[in-house]
Amino acid sequence: MKNRNYLSDAAQNALPSGVRRMFELAKNYPDAINLTLGEPGFTTPRHIIEAGILGLQDGKTKYTPNAGIKPLRDAIAHKLLHENGIKCDPDKHLIVTAGATQALMLAMVTLVNPGDEVIIQGPNWPDYKGQIDMVNGKTVYCKVDEKNGFKMTADLIEPLITDKTKLIIINSPSNPTGGVLDEADLKGIAALVKKYKLFVISDEPYERLVYDGFQQKSLAAMDDLQDYVLTINSFSKTFAMTGFRVGYICANEEITAALIKLHENMIASVPEPMQLSAIEAIYHGEKDVQEMVAYYDRNRHLIVDGLNRIKGFSCLCPKGAFYVFPNITAFGMSSAETAEYILEKTHVVTSPGSAFGPDGEGYIRICYASKYEQIQEALRRMEKAFGVK
Repeated sequence: MKNRNYLSDAAQNALPSGVRRMFELAKNYPDAINLTLGEPGFTTPRHIIEAGILGLQDGKTKYTPNAGIKPLRDAIAHKLLHENGIKCDPDKHLIVTAGATQALMLAMVTLVNPGDEVIIQGPNWPDYKGQIDMVNGKTVYCKVDEKNGFKMTADLIEPLITDKTKLIIINSPSNPTGGVLDEADLKGIAALVKKYKLFVISDEPYERLVYDGFQQKSLAAMDDLQDYVLTINSFSKTFAMTGFRVGYICANEEITAALIKLHENMIASVPEPMQLSAIEAIYHGEKDVQEMVAYYDRNRHLIVDGLNRIKGFSCLCPKGAFYVFPNITAFGMSSAETAEYILEKTHVVTSPGSAFGPDGEGYIRICYASKYEQIQEALRRMEKAFGVK
């Protein structure tokens, strides 16, 4: 019965996660310090949890509208207008999704036909390519590196545009590099969108996790881009709500109507108690966000300064997210070999850059959202193992 066609091409071609592989290897070391997964180092704030609990206690256990409950869509539209400068009709331009991951997959199914080209940053969050493959699109990598602060800018994107290009995905602040696109960078991309009439997904889950006075702007807030830009966001990183699985897409009316139809075929709707928690986060979570960002900023300086003292590492200071992406070419090994070597010698778990696409080779990713003391201990171990410069 089993033959070449027993599993779909998407299932057969899907690559195992290099991040998860390191996570599994770490099980061999009981004292391992795990700095791999992009998980906020905080429990969801109590008042946000309680909003969901109250919803359950009030019997909010039924299906909800496919697009999401009206109070949450109203809250998101308010947030987009006042924080991002995006005018959004909550009844025509918004859909609530099961996190940003489902939002991205939904957008791919809505926009990408087999053979369409999708330009993404390299290195990149690996699910982008996985999802492009699932809709039989073609991934086109736009390589970035330390020289320009890991920025996917218009001058790098334009030479990659062909008559098959359908979509560009931008991610600022970026996973895995922590790179950010400033207003001038976004204006350059906006000009490309208008020139070539391309769709853009602006994936913004780390928008509030920025440092040194930087303020992330949204591409969709720029003039005459409403028909082309899909803004995707989630509550996972900003409010430490990864397990709640609440995200959203803001797009033009035609695209949103299609998103809602296809959403019905995927998950139908997001549980109402989780949506109620998201409302609480929007209206009453600002203090929590500020406290978390201050904590991540302290960790950022610790990890960057510490790595740059240790032989074998060269680390750019990121302006966003909660990752560093140090250059480890001095070790003279592949990124996978280096990550395993670090694990073996120090019992510190990192992610090989190759897990984030071919352009991640020569780097590793370290998440600094964990406890300050854990990062201190990880640096102490690596300094002891590899020495100081």
